[in-house]
Amino acid sequence: MYQALYRQYRPKTFDEVLGQEHITTTLKNQIKKANIGHAYLFSGTKGTGKTSTAKIFSRAVNCLNLEEGNPCNECEVCKGILDESIMDVIEMDAASNRKIEDIRELREKVIYPPSRTKYKIYIIDEVHMLTNEAFNALLKTLEEPPKHLIFILATTEMEKLPQTILSRCQRFDFKRITSKDLVLNMKNICNELNISVEERALSLIARNSDGAMRDALSLLDQCISYKEELTYKDTLDILGIANTDLLFSMVEDIKNEMVEDSLFKVDEIIQNGKDINQFIKDLIYHFRNLLIAKTAKEPVDILDMDEETIEYYMKQGRDISLDFVLKALDILNESENQAKWATQPRIILEMAIIKMINLKEQASLEDRIKKLEMAISSGQINISKSTKTNMESESRTDKNTSKQKEKIERPKEEKKSVEILDDGKEITFEAIKNGWQNVLNIVRDENIRVNAFLREGRLISFRNNNLCIGYKDGFGFHKEAISRPDNKEFVEKVVSSYFHKNIKVNFIMDDEEAICDEEEDTEDIQEVIDFFGEDIVKIKE
Repeated sequence: MYQALYRQYRPKTFDEVLGQEHITTTLKNQIKKANIGHAYLFSGTKGTGKTSTAKIFSRAVNCLNLEEGNPCNECEVCKGILDESIMDVIEMDAASNRKIEDIRELREKVIYPPSRTKYKIYIIDEVHMLTNEAFNALLKTLEEPPKHLIFILATTEMEKLPQTILSRCQRFDFKRITSKDLVLNMKNICNELNISVEERALSLIARNSDGAMRDALSLLDQCISYKEELTYKDTLDILGIANTDLLFSMVEDIKNEMVEDSLFKVDEIIQNGKDINQFIKDLIYHFRNLLIAKTAKEPVDILDMDEETIEYYMKQGRDISLDFVLKALDILNESENQAKWATQPRIILEMAIIKMINLKEQASLEDRIKKLEMAISSGQINISKSTKTNMESESRTDKNTSKQKEKIERPKEEKKSVEILDDGKEITFEAIKNGWQNVLNIVRDENIRVNAFLREGRLISFRNNNLCIGYKDGFGFHKEAISRPDNKEFVEKVVSSYFHKNIKVNFIMDDEEAICDEEEDTEDIQEVIDFFGEDIVKIKE
């Protein structure tokens, strides 16, 4: 009967345990000096060797022919423990034996001495699954165990264990196994099995095993079942992982704001049967590598890949700002959480890509706002709704204000439009509403993407040839997209052409309606300046 690779190649001595030298050396020294504790706690992520180390330890403390702290695996006791014919090493799963009754039964059995070994060993896996009552029942036995008894507790969630349990155990923290160790071990196994495999394929498997040897060997088992000569491309197809070239190309499209090309690649990924959630993870990993390439002095020491690929990352990183990379990672991490539970994860990915493409525009807008704030704070710009001359006092009566308005209105009537589109007819807000559907149809025929953004807005007001369009809460993305200079200019061109009037369009959120009124006030201020002269009028808060 076929046995999985992770079972065939389970380590049988401390020296075969990969990446945990800080633990295995300590345990070997304790065994050689006969300085053995009564309770051990092994904690760490899955697949890092906790249970394997516990089984090696159970043989080593009972071995008849100890070899430098390692079990010989040849003596009667070692063989009996390996084939489970000796019943003095008991392994139990706390997930299925978690009740207080199970622990009470265990307490009744531990008092009996071992039948053929020096120590009776209890290995309790996933010990954090025990109930509080079960922990309390175990506490007394852990505190004062019989001389022949050793407890080995293993857990992936050490923080769930009561402090009273932790204080009674020797604790050992298992680290994730490095990709280098994973690749080396898999290469040795493939050589032993006479299987040809590309090292890039092994690196890819190691990357997707998250530092767990068991996961790495399970993935390797799956891959070599497909082909005995395993290539990098085969591994990509089997694991459903995106090709590195595709990721570089996708990021280039995002950087260059090529929406259609990016979305086409998403469609291609889906047609090839790739998993959307896995692709989002691959994109996150790619941007993480860009982050390391941009910030680390020696990225080769951190990035676990060949130097040629690292050079590609450094080259692409030079054309992308650090702020862009950080914001892209935020967007992708949020999208990964949403895609896990989404019925249509494709939409989540497409939204994430469009958000990343619009990051440059947002950054440009933020820069403009910062410059404006700096100018205001330094006193270079002062704006208010009131206009005052140098010769007038700060307070004006209603009478003076009304006289000034009359002066403003007279030249306003004399002004003649020089705009080509202006036919002299007044356009009302009602006329805008009546013709709006026709405007949307024209926009749709010329640019369907802009039409999708524009139709989500609602007409708010129309004053002084300024049309205000508002967006509800939750449609901020549409508002930002339609406000892009090229999109805004296109909409103004269509609206002005349809109504034969030079019309400016402003896009706002619904809670910013006051901005529309400020536009009108700004025009009034300009008229005051035109009437009195720029050297007379001073504008201040």
